[in-house]
Amino acid sequence: MTRRLRTLAGVTTALTFVLILLGIHTGSTGGGLSCGTRWPLCNGWMGLFPANWASFFEWLHRFFAMVVGFLLLGWLYGVWRWQDDRRVRYSVTAAIAILPVQVVLGGVTTTAGGMFPGGFNPAVMTAHFTTATTIFALLVHATARLFGAPGSDAVRSVVGLGGGLVALVAVFEFVPVFDHPPTNLVAYYAAAFALLGVLVALLTWSEPIVDLANLLRFRAVAATATLLLYVAMVLSRQKWGLPEFYGEATTLLLAAAIAALSVLANRVVVDTAGLGTQRAD
Repeated sequence: MTRRLRTLAGVTTALTFVLILLGIHTGSTGGGLSCGTRWPLCNGWMGLFPANWASFFEWLHRFFAMVVGFLLLGWLYGVWRWQDDRRVRYSVTAAIAILPVQVVLGGVTTTAGGMFPGGFNPAVMTAHFTTATTIFALLVHATARLFGAPGSDAVRSVVGLGGGLVALVAVFEFVPVFDHPPTNLVAYYAAAFALLGVLVALLTWSEPIVDLANLLRFRAVAATATLLLYVAMVLSRQKWGLPEFYGEATTLLLAAAIAALSVLANRVVVDTAGLGTQRAD
């Protein structure tokens, strides 16, 4: 059953990652506004299917949201039935609890000019993005605990992956790699959310993998990098009308924090072959 829960956790978290990217693409192309006042239905046949290419992405986003919702409910049942780790239980439960707020905020943002004329504003958009980011972080945390801390070599590889991802984040922040802006935006957030997953996993595994004398310092650097990443992602959505300098400066600070984390990890990660599933609290 533990193996099945791990599989369910990995699939659910991966699909949540895809769901967020679909939401970003839908929002950047204006597809979310295609349903108008018919929300929660849409403008196709019986209000259940897409009527055009724009509404297709909104429909696909909703379909993925439904699948992820059912998987989350199954995961919630599984962790309370067969899992003793309270942190896993509480993380999945918190993600489920936040989900209705995420759905309502999504509804508000997709009905601008309709039943909620002021829905498409920076505060609501940022709140919608924040709840999605929080849900993803909670699921990564639960998944990382279910799989347990890997060996020290694997941890250093994960830190190295973080370095590669922050380089991609910087590239898409500073260079319009793709001629199609929504594609460039989705690529940026794919790298950014993958980096978020790396940082949350490292924070989750920090207690068993880091020398106790340096645990607080490791967590402080990782948490700082996580906060900088969140700020960079919010600023990169360009909803507040701030100069691009702020987002670029935050990305540079993020790169410096990841570099510091990499140097620190090479010094304080204890040599282990892998600890398996972490103990229940």
